[in-house]
Amino acid sequence: MDDYIGDRIRQRRTELGMNQPQLGKRIGRSKGAISQWESGKAKPDRDSLIVLAKGLQCSQEWLLEGKEGIQESREPYQLESNVGPAPVMSGSVPVISWVQAGSFTEVCHVELDPEDTIWLPRPPGASDDCFALRVVGDSMVPRYNPGTLIYVDPEVQPENGDDVVARLSDSSIEEATFKRLIMEPGAPKTLMALNPNWPHRFIDINGNCEIIGTVIADMNLRRR
Repeated sequence: MDDYIGDRIRQRRTELGMNQPQLGKRIGRSKGAISQWESGKAKPDRDSLIVLAKGLQCSQEWLLEGKEGIQESREPYQLESNVGPAPVMSGSVPVISWVQAGSFTEVCHVELDPEDTIWLPRPPGASDDCFALRVVGDSMVPRYNPGTLIYVDPEVQPENGDDVVARLSDSSIEEATFKRLIMEPGAPKTLMALNPNWPHRFIDINGNCEIIGTVIADMNLRRR
């Protein structure tokens, strides 16, 4: 076991978009233990090494010696694969509140507390300013149910039919809204709720709307 195991633990944890408490919860160890390992002040024992490799989805050999590449040890499947390789994800994005989204241009450069903020892997091609929001309400069903996580990128220029997060500048409410942007020739720009039964489904916007970002991906978590 060499002195660089802590660097590899930190590297792999970061690649998976986890902070120290999240890794500790996944493997049943304390944040303090993770911090001690990554700083080199302590080394994981045999049992901890086993759960670390499983939690970090890598082999024990790679953690110990940096050899054989990052490869999880498991019995190979014999079934024919019907899926392609997963896209490469680099970095992570914060899950922020709707209030933060409403004033995001003012808070996007404020440092978030890494221990209190939930971080998710950044989608491929997303900018460094990308963030995530949890959908509330029924205005965008059935496409987006409450609880769906949406990834919003302020650097992506919205086009007609894109789903966007916006804030009405003439509103006293700091919260943002999530709607579909309609920009048809000869017609005013409109924000549209996808729910056909939603009251006030269409909102005309004429210079009174700030598009905070374009939705580039979404994720539904399994209900328990």
